[in-house]
Amino acid sequence: MTFATTPDFFAAGRDALAATKTAFSGQAFFTSVRRLQPDGSWSGAPAAVCALVDEAALAKIGGLVAAKQQGASSVLCDSATVAEEAAALGMRAFLRAPFTAGEPDGDRHVRLDALSAILQRVPAIGGVVPVPLGEAQGLDTLQFFAACRAKFLQAHVIADVELLGTKLGQLCLSFGADELWGAISAQRALRLGEQASSHALTRDEAALLVRAAGFVPCERLPEGKVQIL
Repeated sequence: MTFATTPDFFAAGRDALAATKTAFSGQAFFTSVRRLQPDGSWSGAPAAVCALVDEAALAKIGGLVAAKQQGASSVLCDSATVAEEAAALGMRAFLRAPFTAGEPDGDRHVRLDALSAILQRVPAIGGVVPVPLGEAQGLDTLQFFAACRAKFLQAHVIADVELLGTKLGQLCLSFGADELWGAISAQRALRLGEQASSHALTRDEAALLVRAAGFVPCERLPEGKVQIL
């Protein structure tokens, strides 16, 4: 796999898309997420299926047990230790895959190898979430998603539209992602005034993004259920 912007970029995209469709039988998912902030407040859709806490916030919150007591059901983590602790508490764990635009290819390969080792150690991890450090750059982000799919053929690779935006998030579905995360609800405020830059989506809009990328849209529901739309 190459990370350079060459004609191989398009081949990597085609390979990633084909691998994703094979792994998940042509289906892709969307999940409504709310997030526990370090100050104990929540952001996102109140009725979201995934109540997420970031490992980076745990020190201020008081640890994973305290986060669960405040309603968190999932953790976005960097380490196998936290993933194992989450599993012991009955919480879901997702693995962060950080990347920086323009970083050396070798650094990415080393990082992906380390993440692969964590996935092998903790099979219950729910998926990999590529997270840009700094502003997400379009082509570079797509290249990294394709690299994640090539490395993690059977794992869920998740595009967080709160970090990437809806347009780039949808494009990631064509480069290895199989799931969208975001503030997804039955209705949303109009994108006016303070909401002008919001990446919130309705369920219909999320399903349309997935369908337009060539997948059968599936919504994640409570208790691990999935609804095919």
